[in-house]
Amino acid sequence: MFNFFPGVLKWIIAIAIMGVVMISLGPSAVVGANDLKKVKRLVARLQLELLQIKENSSKGAKEQLALLEPQNAKIKILEEDNQKLTEIIRSLELKISLLDERLEKYESKSSSAQLSELNQLATVFALVSVGEVNNVEPLVLELVNKGDNVQKDLLILLLAETQKNQGLIEQSLGYYGALISDYPQSPYLNRAIFEASELLGKLGHTEEQMSMLQALKESDGAYGEQARKKLE
Repeated sequence: MFNFFPGVLKWIIAIAIMGVVMISLGPSAVVGANDLKKVKRLVARLQLELLQIKENSSKGAKEQLALLEPQNAKIKILEEDNQKLTEIIRSLELKISLLDERLEKYESKSSSAQLSELNQLATVFALVSVGEVNNVEPLVLELVNKGDNVQKDLLILLLAETQKNQGLIEQSLGYYGALISDYPQSPYLNRAIFEASELLGKLGHTEEQMSMLQALKESDGAYGEQARKKLE
């Protein structure tokens, strides 16, 4: 790019020397027309080379800018992407913060609800243990319908048993039926079927009783064995 600098320097030195010589000769010196022409040619040539240097420098700068322009475009794209990612991260941080806040509230609410349900269940067991079963049903039904922390099939079995112990056969049969239909995977299913068959027998529904015992006779365990004995 700067190949012309040595030549320019040479001509500058030459002109400077000639200028010094002419000054040293003083005003009395006579300069020939040929010498003046040589100086003018040197100056013109120097000006031309300076123009070439300027053009080459300008061309080099443009080439550098042309090389940098795609990089600048990439940098701009990266900056825009980085800004977008920053905004997304801020949004996610806000959502996470809100979720954490909701989770804390839910855990607090859940703990309070669980404690309330356990207290209510303890009240139910206390009433049953002292024989005060008249107020048990509404408490247990509330746990079944609104509770989330107590095994509901067991609560329905408790209702069926308390109703049976009070001699309320039809109400008890209804709860056994609810357990059978709503909780077919319950570990208390066989017991509910057998107890329901017993109540059906007491009500004189022998055919329905036999149907339930037939459904139970292939089962393992104590209630399957009792069903088989009843069918003999």
